[in-house]
Amino acid sequence: MREGLYKLHENIILLKDDENPEKYHPRISLIQTISFREFGDDYKGRLEKLYNDYFYGRNYEFWKEKAYEKLPVLKDATNMLACGEDLGMVPANVPDVMNHLNILRLIIERMPSDNRFVSPLNEVPYLSVLTTSSHDTSPLRAWWEENHEEIQRYYNEVMGWYGEAPYYASAEIIQEIVKRHLNSNAMMVILPIQDWLAMSEQLRKEDAKSEQINIPANPYHYWNYRLHCQLETLIDNQDWTEFLKKFIKESKRAY
Repeated sequence: MREGLYKLHENIILLKDDENPEKYHPRISLIQTISFREFGDDYKGRLEKLYNDYFYGRNYEFWKEKAYEKLPVLKDATNMLACGEDLGMVPANVPDVMNHLNILRLIIERMPSDNRFVSPLNEVPYLSVLTTSSHDTSPLRAWWEENHEEIQRYYNEVMGWYGEAPYYASAEIIQEIVKRHLNSNAMMVILPIQDWLAMSEQLRKEDAKSEQINIPANPYHYWNYRLHCQLETLIDNQDWTEFLKKFIKESKRAY
């Protein structure tokens, strides 16, 4: 009962302004609240329009103007290659601005920037960094166990494999996913160590969920991931080294 009351108490869709009690701001997760679901369709539509304008629309041109003003200065300050993290809540014109400024985008297949199911790897632009996971997402094996319906669709439509998707991602499945990433047109394919080791049944960690570095939705989560095997052990593992060399050589990433 207490947890239920807490849940109801936090279901606020508009937050009072700190300085002016006559003004309110839409909360960032407004559309996911129980309160929002209780409104009629007409009111929902108006609230959603207000929400989108508040967080996105009204800032598009402002962000674009400031980006062309500040980002070239940052780029000219160093000889390093500029890469940008453009996932999540970003204005729709961000990719176009980054492309014009030759700033590499970050792309994760399962986090599309539009309404499609995934970001098609055959459409990944050259000016991008492609990865399978990040510190803020679950690694491939843990992601595979999160939503079977979604994984079934990925298994059949994206991977092109038939039948029922297995509950656990085998080394063969991870190898197929990694291989498709290596065969993309991205300038860089940078994968976390967890997803590299997931290609080996012997080297992967037993508990896939324990490999996640950060859980953004949990403010009390500690960043306590540690590699479960020593680097010296990996270096001395000639079979693993030869497997990686052959695996990468057989992809176009090697050329």
